Amino acid sequence: MSKINHYLSMLFVAAGILLGVQLPNAMHQYAQRVDAHYLEAERAAAPYHLLANQLFNGSMQALIEKHQQSGEVLFQQEAEPIKQLIARETYLRQLREGLSGNVWQQTWYALRHPDQEIAEETVNHYQATIPLTQPALIAALAGGILAALLYELLLVLCLKPLGRIFTPRPAKPHLPQ
Repeated sequence: MSKINHYLSMLFVAAGILLGVQLPNAMHQYAQRVDAHYLEAERAAAPYHLLANQLFNGSMQALIEKHQQSGEVLFQQEAEPIKQLIARETYLRQLREGLSGNVWQQTWYALRHPDQEIAEETVNHYQATIPLTQPALIAALAGGILAALLYELLLVLCLKPLGRIFTPRPAKPHLPQ
């Protein structure tokens, strides 16, 4: 049993290393996708920003209110899509700024403020690599250590209690009467 335990432990550590080394690349790809979405939203909102700058001293809220108060149904209905576009641009700008630090700051920020759509997009189009950069190697080491600790925890929580159940107990000696 100890050989199997040893090999399982090695598998956990290897898996942890392989997953850990992916962290910097995964965060890089996620940040790139956030950046691409932001640039697209910024480009789509640019004409409205230009109008707001020209007509309302830069106030997007005033531009939206003007649309809402217009006598034209078309302009009234256009107010909500403009509002949503500006909100999306603002949200993506904040997300982009939050991901501007190092890989550890990016990871912490992404865990606290994930964008589900962009995260799924990143996972679906993820390109795995094994970079030999300092952050990747540190993440790999951390992943290996965490996997080893997880394995030991699983052993203690699952296998030890089962071992007590399935381990035959020595028979009690019969005392002569």
